[in-house]
Order: sequence, then C-alpha cells, then structure tokens
Amino acid sequence: MKYYFAPMEGITGYPFRNTFQKYFPGADRYYSPFLVANQTFHFKKKELRDVAPENNDTLTLIPQVMTSQAEQFVWAVEVLDELGYGEVNLNLGCPSATVVTRHKGAGLLEDAGRLDRFFEEVFEGLQKRAGADNDLPGISLKTRIGFSDVKEAARLTEIFNRYPFYEIIIHPRLREEYYSGPVHRDIFKDMLLTLKHPVVFNGDLCTIGDVEELKEVFPDLNAVMIGRGALRNPALFRMLQMAEEGGDAKSAALSKEELRPFLDELFEEYSREMSGDVQVMFKMKELWTYLKDLFPGSEKAMKKLRKAKTRADYEAFLNEMI
Repeated sequence: MKYYFAPMEGITGYPFRNTFQKYFPGADRYYSPFLVANQTFHFKKKELRDVAPENNDTLTLIPQVMTSQAEQFVWAVEVLDELGYGEVNLNLGCPSATVVTRHKGAGLLEDAGRLDRFFEEVFEGLQKRAGADNDLPGISLKTRIGFSDVKEAARLTEIFNRYPFYEIIIHPRLREEYYSGPVHRDIFKDMLLTLKHPVVFNGDLCTIGDVEELKEVFPDLNAVMIGRGALRNPALFRMLQMAEEGGDAKSAALSKEELRPFLDELFEEYSREMSGDVQVMFKMKELWTYLKDLFPGSEKAMKKLRKAKTRADYEAFLNEMI
C-alpha cells in the first residue's frame, strides 16, 4: 500500500514538506495545497514558488489545482507539464463556502451535468494540446461522495468512469458534512467496486490502528491519504512503512526528543520565506494545534503559546514542552 500526505492549506507548503520529509520520511507522495487557475491565466508567484521543482527535489510532489472552468484547468496542466510534472490533481473536495459559491472545489459536485461537461471539455482540450506523443500529465481527482445526498455518489461514479483519470482519491463525506460525522464507508465500498480507476481512501485516518483496520476491510485498496493524523503524529508514515515491511511499528514510534530539531529547522525555513517572526509564529502556532495531542495535560503551556509574540517567547514554550 502507498501512503500519501494530504494537502492542507496554510500548512503543507514546501518549507514544511521538505523539513518533514527530512526528519520523518515515509510518505510516498505529497500533494500541494491547491493552486488557483482563474481568468487571468497566471498563477501567483507564491503558488509557483511552492511547486517549483528546485523547492521539491527531495520528495515526490503532485500539484493540485482548483478551478471551475475547463479552459483554465487545461492551461494549468500545460504550465505544470512544462515544470516537469507527470500528474495534476483536480480539487473536487474543498467544502469552504467561499470556494463552493464560485462552483469550485466541492461546488463542482452540486450539478452533475455541469461536472460532466467540464470533464468533457477538459479532456478534449488536453487531447488537442497533447500532440502525437500524447505526453501531457495524467489527471487525478480528490473528491467527496456528493454535495448534499449520498445518492449522488452513483451518478458521480458513472461520470468518473467515462474519463481516463489516473487515480481517484475519495473523502467519503458530503460537502455539507465538511469534516464532521462518520465517514460513509458503505458508499466508498460501492464506488471502489464500481470505479474503473485506482482508488485512494482519505478521511479520519489518525492512527496506525485506523489504517490497519481499513486495510482489513478493503484489502485491495491501492493507497490511503492522511493529513491531520500525520500532523498529530509526525512518525505515522514511518510507522506504517515499518509495518508494511513486516517490522514492529512501535520501534518507529515518535520520540518527543526528535521533535525539537524538526521544529527548530522548520522555524528557520519559514524565516527564510517570511518577513518577521510574527508570520513565522502564526505558522508554528497553527502546527501546534495538532502537535499538542502528543502532550496530554499541556493546556497551561498552550495558553502561553497562544500569547507568545516573539521568538524568545516561543523558545521558552518549547523548553517547557520538550
């Protein structure tokens, strides 16, 4: 089984990815936070910097794109092809209201007919640009099972099967469920059995036990994607790989001591990209909303972190925690 690190907006940019890969290898692939393709036909400099090959040469990165227009997506694929990427992922899963109201992310799932036309135009556009060697990147999806009703999954599966997707990553929740409530494993099973493409499971995989149990239920599953679980336990991918190789996963478990050099280097990497400690502190505080789960009874220390304004404040917090 393969293990993918999910894209998480605001967290898993290239400074984090590179530092994480150095200290906690084990993820087979990383997915970039989405790049927005719009009517300007230009990516932001920050977005291009995040997927620049020279900033991702220690890991396998799949760039993810968000858009509502087929022409814009085809353009984005061409740009990423020129950067050397062999696969581009389309975001059909983001449930944010500001995204959905623009018919992007999970908003594309609301109208199945429109989605079908979108795909038709995408693959027609790609075919025209591919030339005789047909060498444009493969297209994968990160999707939910529907917008507001689980019955939509059957129609989506029918549409997906019409097109040559490289892989389909499924978060078995509806857009309206955001990230709460149980995942719909029964619907995922139906899609897994019906789809013609390789399928990846994404959602609520926080421990090695979660993944092992999922593998028992779906033994033919190609891969899983993990996001928050890997932020809460940075050694999770390493432990999964150890178990995959027949070793003792516990021997690869996280030691709190190895967190400190990772966090110190991550602070330095962010400092190179951002102006001033305030922005860097914001990034580190966001990461600690997940890491705090490793430290039961740390409520008082976390209050100090929330109040911290300088690097010295942050260092004092680290010294208390680790």
